[in-house]
Amino acid sequence: MSGKIVGLLANDSKPAALEAAMGLAKVLIQRGVAVRMPPDYTDDEIAKSDFVVVFGGDGTVLSAARLVAAHGTPLLAIHLGRFGFVTEAAPENLEAAVTAALQGHCEVHERMLLAGALYRGDDPMPETHLLAMNDVVVASGAVRMVHVHTRVGEHAIATYAADGVIVSSPTGSTGYSLSAGGPLVHPDVRTLMITPIAPHTLSARTLLVPDTETIYLTIEAQTRDAVAVTADGQTGLSLSPGDTVAVSRAPYNVRLLAAGGPNFYQKIRSRWHYAERLSG
Repeated sequence: MSGKIVGLLANDSKPAALEAAMGLAKVLIQRGVAVRMPPDYTDDEIAKSDFVVVFGGDGTVLSAARLVAAHGTPLLAIHLGRFGFVTEAAPENLEAAVTAALQGHCEVHERMLLAGALYRGDDPMPETHLLAMNDVVVASGAVRMVHVHTRVGEHAIATYAADGVIVSSPTGSTGYSLSAGGPLVHPDVRTLMITPIAPHTLSARTLLVPDTETIYLTIEAQTRDAVAVTADGQTGLSLSPGDTVAVSRAPYNVRLLAAGGPNFYQKIRSRWHYAERLSG
């Protein structure tokens, strides 16, 4: 297996994640595999490995996905978080999963990413670009009502009076969108979802649109409290009335290595006890 390069990324706030990463690094080096991990290598150098092993929960995987996606580098996600809906292998299966990845025996699952562009006022050029695996959210920073004019392409959909609006990918259907009343969506479904957060009407429900569309969220003038746009809940920017966030499917996917862990249907049953009846 010499000649292979494996990147390692761990949630540095979790001692168990750091310990697992260091332990794997020693094993790989003994097997003649080159290892790239912080602080000895930059993010860009790590992202150019043959594949990257991520230790942590879903939040760590989301950060790693944004880091490697443009390079096409696969991720092997090791579950060390509380929920781990995006993670793949358990710590006890770590070495077997990594060996399978080194030997090319893992399936590669492509997951859609979202691209966001922030336009200030009438400026036709975007000020900032965002990338998200789960969702792009425009919401009040003070849990106060905001007014968000929403259109799909050239078609006006609604001006939501709500706490905010979520645009999520199918992968993100199990995150914030679900908490706001959105549906569960299999990650292979080609769609974008628009979900208002606590809308001030009973008629506003999640809208699913084709992944070929672009969704525009514009802050209306009557919004007076602080508003922000966030990508995966991790990177955020403040917004003002007249600003627009455009969200579309990114031009590339994130590639996740499947190492025999539970699939989507098994996860919703085992981790959420989906549709189980309560016993008295």
